[in-house]
Amino acid sequence: MAVKAPRRIALLVGAVGLVAWSAVHLHAVGASWSQAWRMIANLGWRWPLLLGVVWLLGLVVHTSVLTASLPGLSHRRALTLNLSGSAVSNVLPLGGVAGTALNLGMVRGWGHTGLEFARFVVVSKAWDLIAKLFMPLVTLGVLLVADLTPGGHMLLWLLCSVICFVSGVLVTAALLGRAGPLLRLVAWCERVWTRIRPKAQPGWTAATTDLLDGTDSLVRRRWRELSWGMTGYWVLQGALLWLSFVAIHVYLPWPIILAGLVAERLLTLAAITPGGAGVVEAGTIAILIALGADPTGALAGVLLYRAFVFAAEIPVGAMATALWLLFRRPPAQCA
Repeated sequence: MAVKAPRRIALLVGAVGLVAWSAVHLHAVGASWSQAWRMIANLGWRWPLLLGVVWLLGLVVHTSVLTASLPGLSHRRALTLNLSGSAVSNVLPLGGVAGTALNLGMVRGWGHTGLEFARFVVVSKAWDLIAKLFMPLVTLGVLLVADLTPGGHMLLWLLCSVICFVSGVLVTAALLGRAGPLLRLVAWCERVWTRIRPKAQPGWTAATTDLLDGTDSLVRRRWRELSWGMTGYWVLQGALLWLSFVAIHVYLPWPIILAGLVAERLLTLAAITPGGAGVVEAGTIAILIALGADPTGALAGVLLYRAFVFAAEIPVGAMATALWLLFRRPPAQCA
């Protein structure tokens, strides 16, 4: 743990520096923080209520992904897992591990085994990852058709989109039982890392093999539920982002909304800060501005959207966790 601490501190310092630079850059391109806050503060009660309903509906639809990943899990319990895990992840730096540990305790209390939970985590997280990796190339195609891609960044966007797409193909194939290409890539990365650090023994290939063990049969049985659940969740997330801009009277073409959504979802993978706070907002706003959005409008819309998908999950998830603690069975009955 002591060895990892300096790296975590360095990552956090780098993330804070990036956010600070982004704040200065936003001011330089004409974004007004005070005006953005006024745009949000002037909303009537109906808009937050509507946005909250859409946000909650998205989480409910997403439970189909979780119940498909863990046979026997109810939708109500899946929603509790999602909210409680997100609440912990959004509070603690690199808090995904702590959120997973909390979810493990919940699942074991409901009678599932540790192995079932491991497969649940792999399948549900991988399916989410696949969507995030496939969508950049799809979005780039949509932007090209709409003639909205900034020419100066075209080559970089294309390169990143292709890398993400190929990575998504490898992960999908591995989940369906064809893990050979992915394992060869992991083994190559492992060899490169050991040459850089000869004393290191990461064991990435063995760990990846263990993680994928038994997931192919589950995915082959449940791929429809996984796909429909993830599709519905993305559609509702897109609706939430669009409505966040409509609420503040900023009207963007739907390809730009799609690009903002994909950027936000992809940037959540870089969860250096709790829930990726700061990094996700900065990157998403930058993409929207690059595509022609008004800087102040982009700032206000993204902040309003993230108030639900990030900030609201903390108190709601805390309540879900408290209810689980209150009504869970005694440990003697959970054995």
